[in-house]
Amino acid sequence: MTSKHAIFRAAFWLSALSVLSKLLGFAREQAIAWRFGIGPEVDAYVAAMSIPQILAGIIGGLLATTFLPIYSEERARGRGATLSGTTFAASALLSTLASLAALIFAPVLVRLLVGNFPPAQQVLTVALLRVLAFGTLLMSLSQFLTILFNGHQSFLWPGLNPVIQNIIIVAGLLAVASAGILPLAWYTMVGMAVPVLLLMALAVYYRYPLLTRPNFFDPAFAKVLILAAPILLSAVFGQAYIIVDRRLASGLDAGSIAALSFANRLVQLPLGIFVTALATAVYPALTEYAAKGDKISFGKATSASLRGLFLLMLPATVGLIVLRYPVVRLAFERGVFDADATTKTAFAMGFYAVGLLGLSVGQVLIRAFYALQDTVTPVKVGIATTLVSIALAVTLVGPFAHGGLALATSLGALFSAGLSLYLLSQKLGPGQLRLGALLPKVALASALMGVAADLSWRFLAPAGDIIALGGAVGAGLVVYGLGLALLKVEEVDQAKQKGRSFLLHRLR
Repeated sequence: MTSKHAIFRAAFWLSALSVLSKLLGFAREQAIAWRFGIGPEVDAYVAAMSIPQILAGIIGGLLATTFLPIYSEERARGRGATLSGTTFAASALLSTLASLAALIFAPVLVRLLVGNFPPAQQVLTVALLRVLAFGTLLMSLSQFLTILFNGHQSFLWPGLNPVIQNIIIVAGLLAVASAGILPLAWYTMVGMAVPVLLLMALAVYYRYPLLTRPNFFDPAFAKVLILAAPILLSAVFGQAYIIVDRRLASGLDAGSIAALSFANRLVQLPLGIFVTALATAVYPALTEYAAKGDKISFGKATSASLRGLFLLMLPATVGLIVLRYPVVRLAFERGVFDADATTKTAFAMGFYAVGLLGLSVGQVLIRAFYALQDTVTPVKVGIATTLVSIALAVTLVGPFAHGGLALATSLGALFSAGLSLYLLSQKLGPGQLRLGALLPKVALASALMGVAADLSWRFLAPAGDIIALGGAVGAGLVVYGLGLALLKVEEVDQAKQKGRSFLLHRLR
């Protein structure tokens, strides 16, 4: 049985890879910002990239997500190979058809997504989309391969995917001086293709059942499809919000979509460093506990993951809001990316940061439902969240422009997490998640941290951004740690006990 320590050990190594990936991702975003700023070209690139991402979000997530619980059951019975080969073939076929559709109907899709762009910018977006169209295939295959490797408790190679991709894109931007943004689309495609081919080769090498003969009448595959049916509805609704978001943003000032993209990348940093790693590592364990009917271990693993997220993400939220302007300035303000771009990006970043905890918790909760083979509840939550988010976006875009779109996304994420948490606690029974007493303690410690960080930043600002930001983060962390200790948070007491035991052991 997978232990809690194994989960966090896997999460640690995935986090280490995520740190490397995010550092390279920042290098990629910095190179794009330095070369292009937040002008219409970057708006067009982000819009064009959104279309294969939307299609992959529907198709790739459709089969890959529901595959693992059924695959775990089939492997235990010694017949998982057919299911794996069939699901891989189905994912490849569907995503190829979607990629061809994006290529052929590029002008129609661009008008649907960003019809408020000026005509010349729409033409550029179409040209970029025709290069990026088969990103749907590559992203979908990457999602399935990642799930397959994770199902075999192999996390290293899938974790290297974004590392390889970012290296290729950064190298292309630095090596080739180009006046236009079209080469960036080609670098992006090469960056997606190389890790997918590598994972396929490694799957064959490790004898993971990937290229087995498909059987689309396999009862196990039929079960995957049955579980995937409600997810399809949820995915379509979820991607509908992205379409509305982009459509509204395309009618705002030039650079609004780019500013949203850069701001979102910064807020995604803590998600990529720890949350995605933790959710990825805990998912196979949850499917194993669920398959064995071990509700106690399932509840403990879920609770430990959520408590860890509360402790990490709430202070991260406060820190990103308080220090948003120096963070953006230090990260991007160089080359074509000027002070106005910083102001516009930081404005959106503050609103995106509001939803960080909701996004974090949601990643674990949705995997918990899928591990229980409950795909209906996430669908209901997803549909409700989409409707709420669209209503918020339409309402808030007027008074807050692109910041309103960021705020709508954040409030939607918080709504989704809160509703999912309530429904999962009802499903598991009372007392399983043990979260009620933790949140107010972490919120108070985070608020004190925010005050300390803000005061430190203002005091150290004359010394420059690097020193002031470092001092503010350091002061905030000290105050946060002291706050948790004074409030007697369980995890802090456990950490102190382990530290004392370690020191006593070393001194003997």
